[in-house]
Amino acid sequence: MSFGIDHPLIAVHDLAASAEQARRLGFHVQPRHQHPWGTDNHLLFFPRNFIELIGIGRPERLGYRDDNGFAFGQQIAERLTLGEGIAMVAIDSEEMTRDHQTLEARGATPLAPIVFRRLAHLPDGRDEEVGVALTIVHRPEAPLLTQFLCQQLRPELFRTATTREPHPNTAREINSLWYVSADPERDVHALRAIHGEQSVSRCQGGYCIETEKGNAYLLTPASIEERFPLLGGLEPEPTRAVALSLACASLASAEAHWAAHGIAWQPISPEICDIAPTVLGGTLLRFEEHAVT
Repeated sequence: MSFGIDHPLIAVHDLAASAEQARRLGFHVQPRHQHPWGTDNHLLFFPRNFIELIGIGRPERLGYRDDNGFAFGQQIAERLTLGEGIAMVAIDSEEMTRDHQTLEARGATPLAPIVFRRLAHLPDGRDEEVGVALTIVHRPEAPLLTQFLCQQLRPELFRTATTREPHPNTAREINSLWYVSADPERDVHALRAIHGEQSVSRCQGGYCIETEKGNAYLLTPASIEERFPLLGGLEPEPTRAVALSLACASLASAEAHWAAHGIAWQPISPEICDIAPTVLGGTLLRFEEHAVT
């Protein structure tokens, strides 16, 4: 069993401006929420996973540490010292105790599970308390490879018709997550310990990690540039996620929306186009048209 991609956390300097930019890109943006460790977020929901835009809301809270001593907010702040981009990746858990044991059996060194609670602002105007269980796998020598198990304790609140309504750009799922690494041989062990030996295979320029909700790729800078022309000249270090591939129902609909809202895109093929990382959160967004099944 591999753990599916639940949501990447895209760290941004100006959360309000980034939320507005996400709307211009054609995403429905959920209301702003707060975390106990000083960060705020907006969520961009798909039926099976989502994108989290996260920024610093209360800097005085960044020193907050959980029961393991991990400073979640500080991890976001440190990512922002390098520029905007993906700081961490949440992977799906439906039973935290079982999944924590799976990580340990694979040779990962997960921190003890924690639970945090916050108010969720629902589309009907109500506020409901939600709980989230987390198990963080963090390596200080490669902090931007951090992944964490995430179990929603009130999952029904994330499956409402409003939060699942189609985006104007027709995006409907994260298909792939792309990491750049100066040395994939060095870094693949961390992902293998999380997702299991059988989920990892070699591919041109590095490794593919197959998960239950999309694939992750760990590739050299040259291989990333070959696949994503807009990512030419990437710094090889630190190892970090630099792109997301999104399945969409209609590329023509997405392009019409972008044209109406002043968003530039680069065609790659009749079924694929890229949005430059300068547009939203230092992360390249690749839209891939897939037939709706």
